[in-house]
Amino acid sequence: MPSPFPALPDTKLATLAARLADSRDEWLRHALKDHTAALLDGLPSTVMQSALRSIQADEGSVWLTPNGGRTLTPCWNNGPQAAGFVGKFSIPAQDGLTGLAFTSSMASSESEVCFNQMQNRMLDDSLGVFTWAMLAVPLRLAGQVCGVITAVRLIRRAELGDLKTLPRSREDFPAGFTPPPSFNVADLKAMETTTAELGRLLHHRLNCWLMRIEE
Repeated sequence: MPSPFPALPDTKLATLAARLADSRDEWLRHALKDHTAALLDGLPSTVMQSALRSIQADEGSVWLTPNGGRTLTPCWNNGPQAAGFVGKFSIPAQDGLTGLAFTSSMASSESEVCFNQMQNRMLDDSLGVFTWAMLAVPLRLAGQVCGVITAVRLIRRAELGDLKTLPRSREDFPAGFTPPPSFNVADLKAMETTTAELGRLLHHRLNCWLMRIEE
C-alpha cells in the first residue's frame, strides 16, 4: 500500500537531518552544563550500579565535560562520599589517567595507580584513599566523546596504619598488607559494553527531551 504522505526530496531530508543534529548538539551542551543529574537519573544510574557490582569495583564515576572539553567533572558516583564531590570537583581534561582516556578516546586498565606519576591525586587526597586499580572508558554521546566512565578498586589510607607519605612501591606498604586485585581483560570489556549502552540510553533521553515526549 503506498504511503499517504508525499516523499521528501533527498535535499530536504538532508536539511531536516542537519537541523535535528544541530538541535540535539545544542541540547547536549545544555544538559552537560546544567542538567547532568537529570541526564543520569533512573535507568542510566541502574545500569552503572549493576555493571560496577558485576566487576566487583569499590565504586565508579561518570565524568562529563560541562564546558566543551576544558574540564572533567564527576557527575555521578556510587561511593559513600559521593555527595561531597559529585558536581563539585573538576580536573583539567588532559590530567591524569581519566584525562588520558578522554583526550585519546581510548579505554585503559591500569594497576598500581597510586604509584603512577601521571595520576591526578587531588580527589584521592581529599577522600583519604589511594586508587589501586582503575578502568577508564571514554563515553561517546551524539557522535562525540563527552566524558569518561571510571571504575576503581581502592585502598583506604586508614588501612595502612601510620604511613605518612605517598607510597612509591609495594615495599612502602606495612608488613602483611595485601592490596586489592587488579581488574582483568573481561572487566574492561564489561565496562566498554556498559559505556556503549549508557551512551545509547543518554542519546535516547536527549532525543526525547528534544521532541518533548516521554521516554
